[in-house]
Amino acid sequence: MSAPRDKHLHQIDFVRLVTFAGVIADHVILGIATPTNVAAGGVGIFLRYTRYSFFALTGFVLTYQYRHRELRPVQFWRRRYTLIGLPFVVWSLFYWVYGRYEGGGFGGLRDLVDSVSDVGLSAKSIAYDLITGNAWYHLYFLSVSMQIYAVFPAMLWLLRKTWGAHRYLLTASFAIQMTLLYIMVHPPLPFLTHGPQEVLMRHLVVTILPYQFFILAGGVAAMHYEAFQAFMIRWRWTFLTLGTAVITGTLVYYLHDVDSGEPIVRATNVFMAHNSFAYVAIILMLYSLGTMWQDRRRPGSIADTVMRTAADRSFGIYLAHALALAELEPTIHQHLDSSPGLLIVVSFVATVALTVFVVEVLRRSPISLITTGRSTIDWRSQNPVHSVLTGMAAVAIGIIVRDAMGVPAGDLLAAAGALLIVSAGVVAAKQWTHRDQPLYAEEIV
Repeated sequence: MSAPRDKHLHQIDFVRLVTFAGVIADHVILGIATPTNVAAGGVGIFLRYTRYSFFALTGFVLTYQYRHRELRPVQFWRRRYTLIGLPFVVWSLFYWVYGRYEGGGFGGLRDLVDSVSDVGLSAKSIAYDLITGNAWYHLYFLSVSMQIYAVFPAMLWLLRKTWGAHRYLLTASFAIQMTLLYIMVHPPLPFLTHGPQEVLMRHLVVTILPYQFFILAGGVAAMHYEAFQAFMIRWRWTFLTLGTAVITGTLVYYLHDVDSGEPIVRATNVFMAHNSFAYVAIILMLYSLGTMWQDRRRPGSIADTVMRTAADRSFGIYLAHALALAELEPTIHQHLDSSPGLLIVVSFVATVALTVFVVEVLRRSPISLITTGRSTIDWRSQNPVHSVLTGMAAVAIGIIVRDAMGVPAGDLLAAAGALLIVSAGVVAAKQWTHRDQPLYAEEIV
């Protein structure tokens, strides 16, 4: 009897992992490099592909899951908004409070509720951030994702109704995309400078509109998955070669642009229409590399385990990395006079390590669903003794790092360690309560 076919999209795991790493790298570089650093700007241009890759992946994965299934909108929305809406609200509220604590300490927090007027203003501020995803710089992704979920049933209906004409649909979408990007980075037309349309223009970056082509492209690719996958495998070396050429051309144009007097911050703008070709190229190149990983993957290997685990943690890592970076930034900024390249590498590694630890703790905690969008790791598979020892070590190291070395990130490490200890207590209590039952389902005969 042959083994069941593995329908998991391993190539998507690869693209997702690289994309999340690219987000962290971009944010690290932005916090270290000066606005006039041409090299950092050149790297930054290509790391900005992550924004569009996220939404292309969302369109791809959603469509792949439902292309041959009936989609019940209410059921779909209930599940999706639970998995992403709860973490969005929780992290938005956390970052809202955290940002004001960073700005004014406990006194600043007290001022937020010092009077009825202050409470009203705070409520308005929170409501605005929940609507726009502006509680912290990376939460717009969740706001846009929820917009995608809102329209996805209609998008799937459209893809089914226009079968055979998807190329024309994509062509129209691309034309709209280029037109919109042009409008976004150039002086607005007179009628866009006032009224509701002016409000929309100011908040366009947190709407679905500037990303619609990539979302739709992901959906079209998934609707034709078998043909698309075969095409990408057959021509992957061609895509890698052409993609490299497009990246090189974009870099040359960037250097020419800057040399001609264009400010780096504008030349690297993620909404510059001419940069979009590089973003499309990078996404296709990563998918091509992902198919290579899919072909060479050995089930159960260390690399396979790491990739699957990283895919499971990726959403939580995205949400938490900004906190880890914010806690590390005071220390990073003390060394800005050192080698920028070395500082970027060290900061990136430190941010990833701290973020992964925080997310591993959250995944083992009772608050996993509302902070990572994933249910808590099964208590039957957890080792509370190991968790307690790890948590105690994290608390001790965090205190030493904070008090002896003056590194604020020690507070986050210690707090994560304390949460791990508490979570281990919850797990131990459950295991004790069920001590006469098999710990694993496979032990049941």
